[in-house]
Amino acid sequence: MEMKKCPNGHYYDASVHASCPYCENAAGGNVTLSLDGNGGGADGSVTMPLGYSGAADGGSVTMPLTGAAPMGDDGRTMPLHQAINQADPDEGRTVALIQEDKGIDPVVGWLVCIDGKEKGRDYRIHADNNFIGRSDRMDICVRGDETISRENHAIISYDMVDNTYYFSPGDGRAIVRLNDKALFQTAKIQVNDKITIGKTSFLFVPFCSDGFQW
Repeated sequence: MEMKKCPNGHYYDASVHASCPYCENAAGGNVTLSLDGNGGGADGSVTMPLGYSGAADGGSVTMPLTGAAPMGDDGRTMPLHQAINQADPDEGRTVALIQEDKGIDPVVGWLVCIDGKEKGRDYRIHADNNFIGRSDRMDICVRGDETISRENHAIISYDMVDNTYYFSPGDGRAIVRLNDKALFQTAKIQVNDKITIGKTSFLFVPFCSDGFQW
């Protein structure tokens, strides 16, 4: 890891990023593009960059344009930057069953990028649900493909009870595909199955199998 500080004060891993990803996300608006390259439509919200406010992942948060503003302890409206900074970065996070039992979160398989901006890169899969998106907070973070949603575009899961892997569509705009066929519901996956999300394709490589389980 090679930590570097950009002119705007953000720290990032220079061995992974050629330039500050937080500044790039802020400049790019953090929207998910359709497969034909067009931007998404208005949905009543606006995406705000968080790098300047000290967010845990330097990513972004989508704030509604309508509705109640966050309130402080004194009953007064809280400024946006204060509400963001007071948010608990660990809120809502859970620990995998195997991690709680063994104290670690061991690898159970991999996705290997075979087509896309990160071709040749591998991504670790852990037990239970692995959420896939462009955000650093995702279990599997796929950078460089703007047709992949920042969060929860798709899910790959490993069930330790029946030793089975699954792939599911999430909240992403672009249709996900399994072996080049559109997928609209959860499906079992096996070794060397091809998974496509946005304009990026992966090969599924399991580690746990009939011959080995944690």
